[in-house]
Amino acid sequence: MEVGIQNSSFQEPEDIKLSPAGLSFLASAAKWANFLAIICFIFIGLSAITMISLIFGASALSLGQGEYVSAGTISTFGILYLLMMAFSCLPIYFLYNFGSKAKKAIENRDSIQLELCLEALKKHYKFIGIIVIITIGFNFMGLLIGIVLGIHDAFAAV
Repeated sequence: MEVGIQNSSFQEPEDIKLSPAGLSFLASAAKWANFLAIICFIFIGLSAITMISLIFGASALSLGQGEYVSAGTISTFGILYLLMMAFSCLPIYFLYNFGSKAKKAIENRDSIQLELCLEALKKHYKFIGIIVIITIGFNFMGLLIGIVLGIHDAFAAV
């Protein structure tokens, strides 16, 4: 390791100041971030209530003679969906943190709150970026499996 390399490769300047336009843009972004986070929390809550009622109502659900979906399958799907919704609360929490800390930073002209709001924004986008990478990986893996199975079926039919 080289001597003098710090944890961060970015050399921090002594002082950063935002213009009034920059503060206005930050305030607007904070308002929209809070609005979007609150709306997302509301919809996650409504979806959770729906899934919980589906899980508990699945045992009472009677599909009749030709039953294709069992109550256990519906309950399993509901529990997995609840876990996915709980997992999706984390980036929304980071977004809400960004908005509230940015508002405090602007109101108090506090550079520490500004750093904390930018850290929350970084966490939000890092989380979303990791989820996108995982999703692309699963899609690529599904494509490869589909191609392999398609080739296998084509040769099996011959």
